[in-house]
Amino acid sequence: MVSFDFNLAPREAIEYLKSKELELHFNYDEIIKDAHHRAFTVAKVTRMDVLNDIHEELLASMKDGRSFKDFQKSLKPKLEKKGWWGTKEVFDPRTGEVKTVNINARRLKTIFETNTRMAYNAAREEAMDALPLSVYRRYVSILIATTREAHAHMHGIIKHKDDPFWLKNSPLNGFGCKCKKTAYSKKQIERKGWKVSEDKLGDIASKDFAYDTRKGNKFTKLTKMDLDNSLKQLPKAKKNKAYEKLSQTALLGTFYETLGVNKGDTFIDKVNDPMIIDDSLFLDKRSKELKINKEDRHLLLDEFTEVIKNPDEIYLEYDKFGLKKNMFRYITIDGKKEAIMAVFRYFKDKTQGATLFHVTRSLEARRKMKLIYRKKEESN
Repeated sequence: MVSFDFNLAPREAIEYLKSKELELHFNYDEIIKDAHHRAFTVAKVTRMDVLNDIHEELLASMKDGRSFKDFQKSLKPKLEKKGWWGTKEVFDPRTGEVKTVNINARRLKTIFETNTRMAYNAAREEAMDALPLSVYRRYVSILIATTREAHAHMHGIIKHKDDPFWLKNSPLNGFGCKCKKTAYSKKQIERKGWKVSEDKLGDIASKDFAYDTRKGNKFTKLTKMDLDNSLKQLPKAKKNKAYEKLSQTALLGTFYETLGVNKGDTFIDKVNDPMIIDDSLFLDKRSKELKINKEDRHLLLDEFTEVIKNPDEIYLEYDKFGLKKNMFRYITIDGKKEAIMAVFRYFKDKTQGATLFHVTRSLEARRKMKLIYRKKEESN
């Protein structure tokens, strides 16, 4: 039988949580079923810096074997500082929907238990799959007063690991669910006097959990792009000579028009992070003058809009000023591996563009932060 001590996180469980992309979603079920294995999200969190704080604290808790109380003690002050605590009206930047939510200890406990148990179950699945003779799975429910009746009814049910029942009903099967599966061989089952169920069982998982959780260890983990091996596949960028004679005002207008926003508008990126787009992206922070023409960057204006719309990778990084988001688009110019980079900073009330620039050297040194997004490979 495969089991884990929840006070000592297995490496696989930590890696499962660590390797997820970070995505913002207003509702938990916006992520399509088994995509939960790929992405980490918390419903109604609409700022990436807040989501990152939660993700970091969950990882630290699993690594150190912290309790929920320790998790809450460490996380709560960070959430309060960013205004994500208490009764709060949350705005969906995509639809305009507004909902009132209570962000409290109960909500944090749901986040803590759901994500840690999902990680443990993914690690358990991987360990069970490594046992070639243990082809049967037994549903184990915690038989206490708060256990859902449907879950308790499944306690002790044994089915082959490939039985269709597990496609939608492999724990977790709902928020607060403490059920799990254990693995046994045919001989172990016979020795215990158990029987394999041949009945067709009804589904018990709630809609947000009715997907094949067994795929957790089969999803590709989030890793950096191998730029050396993909050099020939990187898009070849050319400096657009048509922009040479345009004024700064005309260049800015072209930038906003190509991106599809007006100056000061909010743009929602690939991880659903709302960002204010304005002239600060082209502003020299010392002289307060526009630098859109600096080092001929205006000739790559089309690439600057593309890095925001379709980045190859997105990283999060802390510096002395706080958290920032670094977006990369990788290109080649005259056979050289280069990049276009967009930087956004998180303030208490907004996420605003900090700068755009052309990276011509020390590219790998800039890719050592926390990777949260990688562009999906296009199918041939």
